[in-house]
Amino acid sequence: MRTKDAGRKTYRLSKKVKAVVGIESAIVLIAFVVVAAALAFVVLNMGFFTTQRSKETIGSGLAQASSALELDGSVIARVNTTNNSVDCIVIPLRLSAGQKPVDLTPNQTNIALWVMGRYGYLNIYTDDSQAVRDVTDFKIESLCDVVMPKDNVTAINASIIWQAGNNNDTVLDAGEKALIVITFNGNYTYNNETGTSSVDVRLRAYNVFKVEIRVPIGAALTVERAIPASLTQKVIDLG
Repeated sequence: MRTKDAGRKTYRLSKKVKAVVGIESAIVLIAFVVVAAALAFVVLNMGFFTTQRSKETIGSGLAQASSALELDGSVIARVNTTNNSVDCIVIPLRLSAGQKPVDLTPNQTNIALWVMGRYGYLNIYTDDSQAVRDVTDFKIESLCDVVMPKDNVTAINASIIWQAGNNNDTVLDAGEKALIVITFNGNYTYNNETGTSSVDVRLRAYNVFKVEIRVPIGAALTVERAIPASLTQKVIDLG
């Protein structure tokens, strides 16, 4: 609508045109709000995703850095008083607090053994028969006799023996207990460049041995002990 006022021309928008302009402004404003909300959602979602991945990474790092196993008491040794040597050691194990079940199947879990200054084995736990679940007599003599090789070929043998309460598998669950039993059977004969040599693998006074239990997930559990000077008792506590 056009009107004249005091000799000059002025133009006024009709009410209908004003309404259309107002609606258009509202639509533009709503569009801005919707876009801003969508962007905010994307930013928040990415933030939550990053936080979750960070938590998973930290949790995985902690699981790999901490050992899933821990000692469940003292390391016990059987002494052969005839030749003053240790021919069997027993290491009690349990699951660490807050850890998930651990697969102790041979070759999933490795057991390494070193006797300082004498010899070493990277893995002495390789056969399914070394996971024993049917033992009922837990006297150290009986445990050692179960694991001790019946031949003169195998110098060192190791078994993981589950105690009562195991659910008949080779996975160590919360509340279950297991024993690592390692036996030392006289001399180990091997071939070298100069012919045939033998090593008496039995542990002697002052020998320092180290057993490393490497599980599929988590840090290895290392047990290191020294054989005392006196080997006159049939069973000794190595701490």
